[in-house]
Amino acid sequence: MVYRNKKLFLTVGLLTFLALMPMSCGLVCTDSCGCSPNFPEQKLLIKSFEVLTVAGDGQRIQPTLTQPYDQVFKAIRIKDFDLVSLAEPDFFQPWTLGAAFACSPPPVESIEKLRNIEIINLSEQTLADGTVLKLGETITPYFGMNDFFAQGLIPVNDFLKNNKDLVLEDFFKLGFTKNPGKPINLEITIRIVMENGKEFILNNQIHSIR
Repeated sequence: MVYRNKKLFLTVGLLTFLALMPMSCGLVCTDSCGCSPNFPEQKLLIKSFEVLTVAGDGQRIQPTLTQPYDQVFKAIRIKDFDLVSLAEPDFFQPWTLGAAFACSPPPVESIEKLRNIEIINLSEQTLADGTVLKLGETITPYFGMNDFFAQGLIPVNDFLKNNKDLVLEDFFKLGFTKNPGKPINLEITIRIVMENGKEFILNNQIHSIR
């Protein structure tokens, strides 16, 4: 009798649990995680950027270490920021058991997109072909830009033509695209302009190339 009552209790408990679950996860849940909770949407307000000098193999190096012009980049990413929650998460549901841990929250992006990058020369340089990079001159056309892990560089204006989403922890890279023909130590200011007009000035960046 005890065994029969225990079995009946377990059966009723299982049927009750199943009744609380949707008959078909695919019919009820439409997000990429399946039957999972919706994470609160978060955006960030950028307060500052940081710049690293990185070799072609991805290793961080000293900016004064002269490298082939097409094998060294300025890697730029978000440094300081404030997080802003735009929505509250869904209330916990019984059918999310086991599913919540399999899904990751969406990437955190900046509220403002990147609109423009300007590179200003801080020391006069003469390339081997006679090209003079003048003090105070905007030398952005001599640089290319791309996502850090993408192959090659494209003109800055082309990369930013539709404005660029900025994702927390992602880098983008800048590199000199004209062979200088000899070792030069560029000293530059990188001016970052967001779509709301906010500017970030990264002064006195050294870029040593040959």
